[in-house]
Amino acid sequence: MNFFLMSFIVVFFVLDSISMAQNLRVVASIKPIHSIVSSIMNGAGNPTLLVKDNSSPHEYHFRPSDITALENADIIFWVGPEMEMFLVKPLSFLQKRDNVVTLFNSPNIYKILLHEGQNDVPNDHKGHHHHGDTAYDMHIWLDPINVKHMAHSIAVELIKKDPNNKSIYENNAKNFEMRLEQLDRELSHILQPFRREKILVFHGAYKYFAHRYGVQIIDTVMSGSVSPGARSLQKIREKVISNNISCAFYEPEFNPRMIKSITDGTDIVIGTLDPEGIFLESSPDLYFQLMKNLATSIERNCVSKNR
Repeated sequence: MNFFLMSFIVVFFVLDSISMAQNLRVVASIKPIHSIVSSIMNGAGNPTLLVKDNSSPHEYHFRPSDITALENADIIFWVGPEMEMFLVKPLSFLQKRDNVVTLFNSPNIYKILLHEGQNDVPNDHKGHHHHGDTAYDMHIWLDPINVKHMAHSIAVELIKKDPNNKSIYENNAKNFEMRLEQLDRELSHILQPFRREKILVFHGAYKYFAHRYGVQIIDTVMSGSVSPGARSLQKIREKVISNNISCAFYEPEFNPRMIKSITDGTDIVIGTLDPEGIFLESSPDLYFQLMKNLATSIERNCVSKNR
Protein backbone atom coordinates (compact mmCIF):
# COMPACT_ATOMS: atom_id res chain seq x y z
CA MET A 1 0.00 0.00 0.00
CA ASN A 2 2.81 2.38 0.92
CA PHE A 3 4.56 1.51 -2.34
CA PHE A 4 1.53 2.48 -4.42
CA LEU A 5 1.04 5.65 -2.38
CA MET A 6 4.66 6.68 -2.85
CA SER A 7 4.46 5.90 -6.57
CA PHE A 8 1.37 8.07 -6.89
CA ILE A 9 3.06 10.96 -5.07
CA VAL A 10 6.17 10.72 -7.26
CA VAL A 11 4.13 10.63 -10.47
CA PHE A 12 2.00 13.55 -9.25
CA PHE A 13 5.00 15.78 -8.60
CA VAL A 14 6.68 14.82 -11.88
CA LEU A 15 3.53 15.63 -13.86
CA ASP A 16 3.01 18.83 -11.91
CA SER A 17 6.59 19.88 -12.61
CA ILE A 18 6.20 19.18 -16.32
CA SER A 19 2.93 21.10 -16.38
CA MET A 20 4.55 24.12 -14.73
CA ALA A 21 7.35 24.11 -17.31
CA GLN A 22 4.94 23.82 -20.23
CA ASN A 23 2.75 26.58 -18.88
CA LEU A 24 5.50 29.08 -18.06
CA ARG A 25 3.92 32.36 -19.05
CA VAL A 26 6.42 34.88 -20.35
CA VAL A 27 5.66 38.36 -21.66
CA ALA A 28 8.03 40.54 -23.70
CA SER A 29 7.36 44.23 -24.23
CA ILE A 30 8.58 45.08 -27.74
CA LYS A 31 9.67 43.17 -30.82
CA PRO A 32 13.47 43.24 -30.33
CA ILE A 33 13.10 41.95 -26.76
CA HIS A 34 10.52 39.38 -27.83
CA SER A 35 12.91 38.12 -30.50
CA ILE A 36 15.75 37.64 -28.02
CA VAL A 37 13.51 35.94 -25.45
CA SER A 38 12.05 33.70 -28.17
CA SER A 39 15.54 32.57 -29.13
CA ILE A 40 16.40 31.64 -25.56
CA MET A 41 13.05 29.88 -25.02
CA ASN A 42 13.11 27.92 -28.28
CA GLY A 43 11.95 24.37 -27.55
CA ALA A 44 10.61 25.23 -24.10
CA GLY A 45 7.83 27.72 -24.83
CA ASN A 46 6.78 30.88 -26.63
CA PRO A 47 6.68 34.35 -25.07
CA THR A 48 3.75 36.71 -25.56
CA LEU A 49 4.48 39.99 -27.36
CA LEU A 50 2.72 43.14 -26.15
CA VAL A 51 3.42 45.68 -28.92
CA LYS A 52 2.28 43.70 -31.95
CA ASP A 53 1.83 44.27 -35.66
CA ASN A 54 2.99 47.67 -36.91
CA SER A 55 2.55 49.50 -33.62
CA SER A 56 5.22 51.83 -32.29
CA PRO A 57 6.12 51.57 -28.59
CA HIS A 58 6.19 55.37 -28.48
CA GLU A 59 2.50 55.65 -29.33
CA TYR A 60 1.15 52.38 -27.95
CA HIS A 61 -2.18 52.13 -26.12
CA PHE A 62 -2.97 49.24 -23.81
CA ARG A 63 -5.70 46.71 -24.60
CA PRO A 64 -7.66 44.58 -22.11
CA SER A 65 -5.84 41.47 -23.36
CA ASP A 66 -2.52 43.11 -22.44
CA ILE A 67 -3.64 43.59 -18.85
CA THR A 68 -4.64 39.93 -18.65
CA ALA A 69 -1.29 38.83 -20.07
CA LEU A 70 0.60 40.91 -17.49
CA GLU A 71 -1.50 39.69 -14.58
CA ASN A 72 -1.01 36.04 -15.56
CA ALA A 73 2.68 36.30 -16.44
CA ASP A 74 5.37 34.40 -14.55
CA ILE A 75 8.04 36.69 -16.03
CA ILE A 76 7.80 40.05 -17.80
CA PHE A 77 10.81 41.26 -19.78
CA TRP A 78 11.17 44.92 -20.73
CA VAL A 79 14.00 47.38 -21.33
CA GLY A 80 12.90 49.79 -18.62
CA PRO A 81 10.51 52.60 -17.70
CA GLU A 82 12.18 55.24 -19.86
CA MET A 83 11.79 53.07 -22.97
CA GLU A 84 8.35 51.51 -22.56
CA MET A 85 6.60 54.36 -20.77
CA PHE A 86 3.23 52.82 -21.61
CA LEU A 87 4.06 49.95 -19.24
CA VAL A 88 4.95 51.97 -16.16
CA LYS A 89 1.45 52.45 -14.77
CA PRO A 90 0.13 48.91 -15.54
CA LEU A 91 3.20 47.32 -13.95
CA SER A 92 2.75 49.43 -10.83
CA PHE A 93 -0.60 47.74 -10.21
CA LEU A 94 0.76 44.19 -10.42
CA GLN A 95 0.82 42.10 -7.26
CA LYS A 96 3.84 40.08 -8.48
CA ARG A 97 6.26 42.91 -9.19
CA ASP A 98 9.26 40.68 -8.55
CA ASN A 99 8.44 38.96 -11.85
CA VAL A 100 9.38 42.08 -13.81
CA VAL A 101 12.88 41.92 -15.33
CA THR A 102 14.39 45.27 -16.37
CA LEU A 103 16.98 44.38 -19.00
CA PHE A 104 18.58 47.83 -18.90
CA ASN A 105 19.86 46.79 -15.47
CA SER A 106 21.47 43.58 -16.73
CA PRO A 107 25.06 43.15 -15.51
CA ASN A 108 27.77 44.52 -17.83
CA ILE A 109 25.40 46.50 -20.05
CA TYR A 110 27.26 49.36 -21.74
CA LYS A 111 25.22 52.53 -21.27
CA ILE A 112 25.45 55.76 -23.24
CA LEU A 113 24.14 59.11 -22.04
CA LEU A 114 21.63 60.75 -24.35
CA HIS A 115 23.92 63.72 -24.95
CA GLU A 116 27.21 61.83 -24.86
CA GLY A 117 29.22 62.80 -27.93
CA GLN A 118 26.06 64.16 -29.50
CA ASN A 119 26.03 66.13 -32.71
CA ASP A 120 22.45 67.25 -32.40
CA VAL A 121 20.45 69.96 -34.08
CA PRO A 122 18.26 72.34 -32.05
CA ASN A 123 14.56 72.08 -32.82
CA ASP A 124 11.43 74.04 -32.08
CA HIS A 125 9.67 71.22 -30.21
CA LYS A 126 10.87 72.00 -26.72
CA GLY A 127 7.91 70.14 -25.27
CA HIS A 128 8.90 66.91 -26.98
CA HIS A 129 10.74 64.63 -24.56
CA HIS A 130 12.65 61.57 -25.60
CA HIS A 131 11.53 58.58 -23.56
CA GLY A 132 10.64 60.58 -20.49
CA ASP A 133 13.77 62.77 -20.39
CA THR A 134 15.89 59.81 -19.35
CA ALA A 135 19.61 60.43 -18.93
CA TYR A 136 20.45 57.44 -21.13
CA ASP A 137 19.73 56.23 -24.63
CA MET A 138 17.56 53.18 -23.93
CA HIS A 139 18.01 51.44 -27.30
CA ILE A 140 20.60 49.10 -25.81
CA TRP A 141 19.81 46.24 -28.22
CA LEU A 142 21.45 48.13 -31.10
CA ASP A 143 24.83 46.88 -29.85
CA PRO A 144 25.16 43.07 -30.16
CA ILE A 145 27.55 43.02 -27.20
CA ASN A 146 24.82 44.45 -24.99
CA VAL A 147 22.42 41.85 -26.36
CA LYS A 148 24.81 39.10 -25.30
CA HIS A 149 24.55 40.33 -21.70
CA MET A 150 20.78 40.71 -22.02
CA ALA A 151 20.46 37.14 -23.29
CA HIS A 152 22.46 35.87 -20.33
CA SER A 153 20.13 37.69 -17.91
CA ILE A 154 17.10 36.31 -19.73
CA ALA A 155 18.43 32.75 -19.50
CA VAL A 156 19.18 33.15 -15.78
CA GLU A 157 15.65 34.38 -15.05
CA LEU A 158 14.04 31.62 -17.11
CA ILE A 159 16.06 28.96 -15.32
CA LYS A 160 14.96 30.34 -11.95
CA LYS A 161 11.31 29.91 -12.92
CA ASP A 162 11.72 26.76 -14.98
CA PRO A 163 14.73 24.73 -13.76
CA ASN A 164 13.52 21.60 -15.56
CA ASN A 165 14.43 23.23 -18.87
CA LYS A 166 17.78 24.56 -17.70
CA SER A 167 19.75 22.68 -20.36
CA ILE A 168 17.50 24.05 -23.12
CA TYR A 169 17.94 27.64 -21.97
CA GLU A 170 21.69 27.27 -21.52
CA ASN A 171 22.19 25.65 -24.94
CA ASN A 172 19.98 28.23 -26.62
CA ALA A 173 21.90 31.06 -24.95
CA LYS A 174 25.19 29.56 -26.11
CA ASN A 175 23.96 29.19 -29.70
CA PHE A 176 22.46 32.67 -29.61
CA GLU A 177 25.79 34.13 -28.50
CA MET A 178 27.54 32.45 -31.44
CA ARG A 179 24.98 33.93 -33.82
CA LEU A 180 25.58 37.36 -32.27
CA GLU A 181 29.31 37.05 -32.85
CA GLN A 182 28.70 36.17 -36.49
CA LEU A 183 26.26 39.06 -36.85
CA ASP A 184 28.77 41.48 -35.35
CA ARG A 185 31.41 40.37 -37.85
CA GLU A 186 28.98 40.77 -40.76
CA LEU A 187 27.89 44.25 -39.71
CA SER A 188 31.48 45.35 -39.11
CA HIS A 189 32.37 44.23 -42.64
CA ILE A 190 29.37 45.98 -44.24
CA LEU A 191 29.93 49.24 -42.35
CA GLN A 192 33.73 49.38 -42.50
CA PRO A 193 33.70 51.77 -45.52
CA PHE A 194 31.30 54.05 -43.64
CA ARG A 195 33.30 54.50 -40.46
CA ARG A 196 33.26 58.19 -39.52
CA GLU A 197 30.52 58.75 -42.09
CA LYS A 198 28.12 61.50 -40.97
CA ILE A 199 24.51 60.39 -41.09
CA LEU A 200 21.46 62.54 -40.35
CA VAL A 201 18.65 60.91 -38.34
CA PHE A 202 15.52 62.27 -36.70
CA HIS A 203 15.31 60.06 -33.63
CA GLY A 204 17.92 59.81 -30.88
CA ALA A 205 18.03 56.02 -31.05
CA TYR A 206 21.33 55.14 -32.71
CA LYS A 207 24.10 55.92 -30.24
CA TYR A 208 24.84 52.26 -29.48
CA PHE A 209 24.84 51.31 -33.15
CA ALA A 210 27.07 54.28 -34.02
CA HIS A 211 29.45 53.59 -31.14
CA ARG A 212 29.81 49.94 -32.11
CA TYR A 213 30.35 50.46 -35.83
CA GLY A 214 32.02 53.85 -36.02
CA VAL A 215 29.46 55.88 -37.96
CA GLN A 216 28.81 59.46 -36.86
CA ILE A 217 25.22 60.32 -36.08
CA ILE A 218 23.95 63.86 -36.58
CA ASP A 219 20.55 63.78 -34.93
CA THR A 220 17.63 66.05 -34.33
CA VAL A 221 14.86 64.70 -32.15
CA MET A 222 11.49 65.56 -33.64
CA SER A 223 7.94 64.36 -33.52
CA GLY A 224 7.09 61.92 -36.28
CA SER A 225 4.00 63.87 -37.28
CA VAL A 226 4.75 67.53 -36.48
CA SER A 227 6.64 69.52 -39.12
CA PRO A 228 9.57 71.60 -37.86
CA GLY A 229 9.15 75.36 -37.67
CA ALA A 230 10.96 77.74 -40.00
CA ARG A 231 13.74 78.48 -37.50
CA SER A 232 14.33 74.82 -36.78
CA LEU A 233 14.23 73.92 -40.46
CA GLN A 234 16.88 76.52 -41.25
CA LYS A 235 19.18 75.29 -38.47
CA ILE A 236 18.85 71.71 -39.66
CA ARG A 237 19.62 72.67 -43.25
CA GLU A 238 22.67 74.67 -42.11
CA LYS A 239 23.87 71.66 -40.14
CA VAL A 240 23.40 69.41 -43.15
CA ILE A 241 25.45 71.68 -45.39
CA SER A 242 28.24 72.38 -42.88
CA ASN A 243 28.69 68.68 -42.12
CA ASN A 244 28.69 67.63 -45.77
CA ILE A 245 26.03 65.02 -45.06
CA SER A 246 25.23 62.71 -47.96
CA CYS A 247 22.39 60.64 -46.50
CA ALA A 248 19.49 61.05 -44.10
CA PHE A 249 17.17 58.48 -42.56
CA TYR A 250 13.68 58.59 -41.13
CA GLU A 251 11.70 55.89 -39.33
CA PRO A 252 8.43 54.20 -40.38
CA GLU A 253 6.23 56.42 -38.22
CA PHE A 254 7.64 59.63 -39.74
CA ASN A 255 6.02 61.60 -42.53
CA PRO A 256 8.39 61.43 -45.56
CA ARG A 257 7.22 64.86 -46.75
CA MET A 258 8.53 66.41 -43.55
CA ILE A 259 11.98 64.93 -44.21
CA LYS A 260 11.95 66.09 -47.83
CA SER A 261 11.21 69.64 -46.67
CA ILE A 262 14.58 69.53 -44.93
CA THR A 263 16.59 67.98 -47.76
CA ASP A 264 15.00 69.76 -50.75
CA GLY A 265 17.64 71.47 -52.86
CA THR A 266 20.44 69.18 -51.62
CA ASP A 267 21.99 65.99 -52.98
CA ILE A 268 21.12 64.06 -49.83
CA VAL A 269 19.76 60.56 -50.38
CA ILE A 270 16.85 59.71 -48.08
CA GLY A 271 16.39 56.21 -46.67
CA THR A 272 14.55 54.48 -43.84
CA LEU A 273 15.79 52.88 -40.64
CA ASP A 274 13.64 50.78 -38.32
CA PRO A 275 15.46 50.29 -34.99
CA GLU A 276 12.44 48.66 -33.35
CA GLY A 277 11.42 46.28 -36.14
CA ILE A 278 7.97 47.82 -36.42
CA PHE A 279 7.31 46.38 -39.88
CA LEU A 280 9.08 43.06 -39.35
CA GLU A 281 7.24 39.88 -38.47
CA SER A 282 7.89 38.86 -34.87
CA SER A 283 10.11 35.78 -34.65
CA PRO A 284 13.38 34.59 -33.08
CA ASP A 285 15.15 35.87 -36.22
CA LEU A 286 13.69 39.38 -36.08
CA TYR A 287 16.60 40.83 -34.11
CA PHE A 288 19.15 39.62 -36.66
CA GLN A 289 17.05 40.87 -39.57
CA LEU A 290 16.57 44.23 -37.85
CA MET A 291 20.30 44.77 -37.39
CA LYS A 292 21.18 43.66 -40.92
CA ASN A 293 18.51 45.98 -42.31
CA LEU A 294 20.09 48.95 -40.52
CA ALA A 295 23.50 48.17 -41.96
CA THR A 296 22.34 47.45 -45.51
CA SER A 297 20.19 50.59 -45.60
CA ILE A 298 23.24 52.68 -44.75
CA GLU A 299 25.28 50.77 -47.33
CA ARG A 300 22.62 51.30 -50.00
CA ASN A 301 21.90 54.98 -49.39
CA CYS A 302 25.19 56.52 -48.27
CA VAL A 303 28.12 57.33 -50.52
CA SER A 304 31.23 56.35 -48.57
CA LYS A 305 34.07 58.85 -48.61
CA ASN A 306 36.44 56.07 -47.58
CA ARG A 307 36.06 54.08 -50.80
